[in-house]
Amino acid sequence: MNTRSQNIMTGPEWANVRALYKSGGYSDAELKKPMIGVVTAFSDICPGHTNLRQLVTRVKEGVYEAGGTPLEFGTIGACDGITMAHDGMKYVLPTRDMIANDIEAMIEAHQLDGLVIMGSCDKIVPGMLLASLRLNVPAVFLNGGPTLPGHMKEGNPYGGEFLDHSVIQQSEGALKSGKITEEEFTWIENNAVPTIGSCAMLGTANTMCCLAEAMGMSLPGCAAIPAVYSRRSSIAFETGQAIVNLVREDIRPKDIITKKSLLNAIRVNSAIGGSTNAVLHILAIAYQAGVDLDIFEFGKTSMEIPHLVPMIPAGTYTLLDFYEAGGVQVILKELGDRIHTDCLTCTGHTVAENLASVKNRNNDVIRSVDNPAHACGGIAILKGNLAPDGAVTKPSAIPQEAHEFTGRAKIYEGEQDALRGIRGGEIKGGEVVVIRNEGPKGSPGMPEMYKAMKILVGMGLGGRVCLITDGRFSGSNNGCFVGHICPEAYDDGPIAYLKDGDVIHVNVEAGVIEAPEVDFEARRAEGAKHAFAPIEGCLYQYRKNAVSASKGAYIPTRDEA
Repeated sequence: MNTRSQNIMTGPEWANVRALYKSGGYSDAELKKPMIGVVTAFSDICPGHTNLRQLVTRVKEGVYEAGGTPLEFGTIGACDGITMAHDGMKYVLPTRDMIANDIEAMIEAHQLDGLVIMGSCDKIVPGMLLASLRLNVPAVFLNGGPTLPGHMKEGNPYGGEFLDHSVIQQSEGALKSGKITEEEFTWIENNAVPTIGSCAMLGTANTMCCLAEAMGMSLPGCAAIPAVYSRRSSIAFETGQAIVNLVREDIRPKDIITKKSLLNAIRVNSAIGGSTNAVLHILAIAYQAGVDLDIFEFGKTSMEIPHLVPMIPAGTYTLLDFYEAGGVQVILKELGDRIHTDCLTCTGHTVAENLASVKNRNNDVIRSVDNPAHACGGIAILKGNLAPDGAVTKPSAIPQEAHEFTGRAKIYEGEQDALRGIRGGEIKGGEVVVIRNEGPKGSPGMPEMYKAMKILVGMGLGGRVCLITDGRFSGSNNGCFVGHICPEAYDDGPIAYLKDGDVIHVNVEAGVIEAPEVDFEARRAEGAKHAFAPIEGCLYQYRKNAVSASKGAYIPTRDEA
């Protein structure tokens, strides 16, 4: 088999390359095989990645068994949960582009033939997918798997039997409002996350792992296998085998990630009630794949698909329940003719071929289209004079009575300002909390307003106030919220000119967010008062180069014609 690695490995002129590999212990026989990069975001910091050290060994064994030579290297991987609600969160979304840069540079520098990308968490997964598209060498994605959920029957804030990491933030609000004791709060802290793995609810991490499988970039059934299950180890071995087959068959990411497969992913995201951050990531992936897809097509496609899986935070089930019911492949099966089943996948087969023997093992966890958990779509894109370029919300996580909300604005100039106000008891039912200056450029880095919304929910205000922002949210947020308001305040968006007391109207199902009484052109003539602080380091490059959240908040990587 003629591979690109052999172009720098064969003949006397490339003896130096062979010698360097041999100095690392590789044999002549190994150097004649397909050279497979195995990149892992392992660290001791991120619990979603701590099992990747074991899984990478199984991947490499699979590569060897199938006739390839694995070459392991690492990349970064920040934990969203640990970075939440402090300056560290500014760095998390920008790491998506950093990860893509790392992998692109390593694979191109060494002219490797294929790539296994291994990660689990929020920005790591899309960063790795972006790299695979830039390189367009055969690639397969493997996640580390979700944690097992915590167990709590009595007084469960979700109404079921299971807990996840995000309930801790919500419990802070319950503690402050006297609904739980210090002892109960500490018990939740110690028992909500009993094992390693990506968070047990359907946050951005598990959402993106599910969507990677839905678009065909990971093996069927991979996304939801718990991190601590033995099946996670065996599918790692199979992933190693699969990448060598893709190299032999010359099946590349741009053969798999197409307009049709991205529409499949959007539909699956809606059906599972996936993260609002999927909008940023799918739009960025579409850009890198050269696929024409905008935020409003995303919204239209999403709202055509009802919510089928009532997982935390939009229900009582967890990723464990989803896995036991059959996971992503069952969702694809249940969506039927709404899915493009002719799409090619990393198995070398089409979606239709992969689904031939798939069965739903629990119709309460994964509902049919005729019996949805919620009739509305999982993600809604809103528009109006407050967000002419779009805004994002998650109807399945919003109480039905708050799908239409009108209230007066309470303005905060950033996340920390808002957290002080919320903790200080400044927010009353019926208000719209506005957190601005937190977009991709304004913050910079577009941090999540996760904690502010979670505390409000814990205080019993989740459906009684609405929180809107040019920042973003976690996939685990619930309550009434709207993020990604575009243009952001830094780009002179209307949100920069809102004032305390302005009437704001949100209608999720009609797709509207507006300040009906505000003349924004007149406000612009008055001028905005907020001044943005200068920035340095890698965030300087992100502020300078990132596109709007309505396009995916990525840093462009090519000249446009």
